[in-house]
Amino acid sequence: MASKLYSLLFTTILSLFLIQNVSAHHSRSAFYDTTQLIQLEGEITRVLWRHPHVRYWMQADQASGGGLWELETTPPSILEREGINKELVAVGTRVRVAGPPARFTANAMEVSHVLLPDGREVHLYANLETLWSEQTVERSLQAFNPAAVVAAQASAKGIFRVWSREGGVNNQPRFWLNEYPLTDSAVTAAAAWDVLVDTDTGCNAKGFPNIMSNIWPFEFVDEGEQITLKIEEFDQERIVYLVNSSAQHAPSPMGYSLGHWEGSDLVVTTRDFSPAYFGAAGIKLGSSAEIVERFILSADANRLDYQMTVTDPATFTGPVTQSSYWIWRPGETLKPYDCVEVPESWTTSKNK
Repeated sequence: MASKLYSLLFTTILSLFLIQNVSAHHSRSAFYDTTQLIQLEGEITRVLWRHPHVRYWMQADQASGGGLWELETTPPSILEREGINKELVAVGTRVRVAGPPARFTANAMEVSHVLLPDGREVHLYANLETLWSEQTVERSLQAFNPAAVVAAQASAKGIFRVWSREGGVNNQPRFWLNEYPLTDSAVTAAAAWDVLVDTDTGCNAKGFPNIMSNIWPFEFVDEGEQITLKIEEFDQERIVYLVNSSAQHAPSPMGYSLGHWEGSDLVVTTRDFSPAYFGAAGIKLGSSAEIVERFILSADANRLDYQMTVTDPATFTGPVTQSSYWIWRPGETLKPYDCVEVPESWTTSKNK
């Protein structure tokens, strides 16, 4: 049935802009066939503007095969920060859409392009090639209230401020490596990994270390003998202790983090975090893993470089180091993540 439906749709090879380069709650290419681009037309019947991802439902025209389609796209706070609002594609709007089809179900796709009735083309991911119209809805980082900028500049001290990824979701520096030096047992475990069962697509928050790859702003808060990392994604907090505790620490999603200063650099060692998948599909860290992070403040305090080194003899044949960075945009604040499960969504109910 799905193949018959797709035969009615315009299909082409995606250009490089849809190759997976986004660290999201789940891998795009795992759930969507990013080697294809399908197009269809119809009317938007429902909009869910909530995390973890914006979703549209569209009644497709008969010329596009008909049926009710579910369209998943970028998280709302990313779109809002780049000038794309909920009202742009509202219920009742007739649109043409394009994007890769879902791998495991019919009548679902990830939407990347939307053509509005007035002829403007909306790019729901940054840096996309135009498909239909030279009149595009401009995506640009939104300016902040001047008073908020002044207040942020006055309160910032060292690393203690709100940090952002540069240029939004599609321009963030790549964090995860293409290959990892896996042990034989880790190779075997990765081969048994099941994308439908072992990938979380709902509102269960990420733990450490995956939370450090997130694309949303976060804030360092000085609380004396500890530092709190407030993370917009899933409204989470992570504690870095500056005074060691001799007590034993039960494994937890964020683990036990002990930090110290080396000049203006913050160095954090984390142990006792719950075993969790590590970025790439199927790589699971063991209970004895240790991670050392270094947060390096630039001389002008406008950039925070980040380095993570993972030691886990059960998973890797040697230490693994990966790096990234954040920038300071005075006036940026953390927004409520406000995640909501969607029981009727194909991704949420994929393994039920």
